[in-house]
Amino acid sequence: MPGPSEELLEAVTTVSRYFFRVMTQCLADLPEAEDVSATQYRTLAILALRGPRNASVLAEELGVGRPAATKLVDRLVKRRLIRRRSHQTDRRQVILEATERGRGVVRAVQQCRRRRLARVLAELDPAAREALTRDLPALTEAFERTGAAATTPPELLTLASAPRSR
Repeated sequence: MPGPSEELLEAVTTVSRYFFRVMTQCLADLPEAEDVSATQYRTLAILALRGPRNASVLAEELGVGRPAATKLVDRLVKRRLIRRRSHQTDRRQVILEATERGRGVVRAVQQCRRRRLARVLAELDPAAREALTRDLPALTEAFERTGAAATTPPELLTLASAPRSR
């Protein structure tokens, strides 16, 4: 099976830069996300959308070492966007979770991204929108099959997840 063409690779790379730019513009424009960097947002979004986990699992998902993850966590805890708590059954573990304020930042950024993407998609002719609707799921599936979506191994999630406390 032949690989992707240079044209396709360039097009997908360009689109990925636009997606990233939309996210960073939302971070810059929203008062709720004031001074939240893209890396801090990614950390916050993992905790808000995927649920609580320990620092080892978070570091793995971010693709960084524990010291870098700890620095990110410290900054977000200081801003009251995430909190640390003890694991319910293993007191040696510290579980990280998004606070309500942190989840609000993620919701606001997601809503901003959706509004901006909707404006862009509205510029496409209906046939192009239909083609994307039909074909993008295959790209999503390819990310999942190849592991390029950087998901956490299930065995790490089992060790680190715990029910959310409110």
